[in-house]
This record gives sequence, structure tokens and C-alpha cells, in this order.
Amino acid sequence: MITLDMSKFFEKNLSIILLATNAYFLFSISGSLKESAKYDSDLRACAKMKAFMIDKETSKLYEQKASIISGVETKFINEYCKKLTMQNFF
Repeated sequence: MITLDMSKFFEKNLSIILLATNAYFLFSISGSLKESAKYDSDLRACAKMKAFMIDKETSKLYEQKASIISGVETKFINEYCKKLTMQNFF
């Protein structure tokens, strides 16, 4: 009797159950893509900063830009970039 009630419930609400399942997976994928995009953006900003390390003025400018993009204070941006690149290797 319980199985009959359950099967009727699933039969009547199958589309709602499927939509809820799809929505859950879409939101989960969306969160993962946002994290990945932020990581890539930070890594790109760090790479630009490292590329212009020779010129002091340009280096400071890109250091500030990397700090703004990543949301890390300027005095900690070099350490943050080191950690990011180390994560990228392993």
C-alpha cells in the first residue's frame, strides 16, 4: 500500500522532481564556474604583474591592478601570487 502511494506521488509530481533535480545541478555547476573564473582572473593578473617586474613604475601599477582584481591588499599580493602559482603546478 505504501509503495502504491509512493508510485502515485512520483507519477503526479515527476516533472516537478525532475525540474528540482535539474535546478540543483545547474546551481551547483554555476558556483563551480564562478570559482574557476575568479581563479583564472587572479592568475592572469598575477602573470601580468610578474611580466613587468623589471620596470619599477610599471611593476607597481600592475601590482595595484592585481591587488584590485584579486581583492588582496597590495602588501600581500606577491605572497598571494606565489601561492596561486604553486597551486597551479600541483
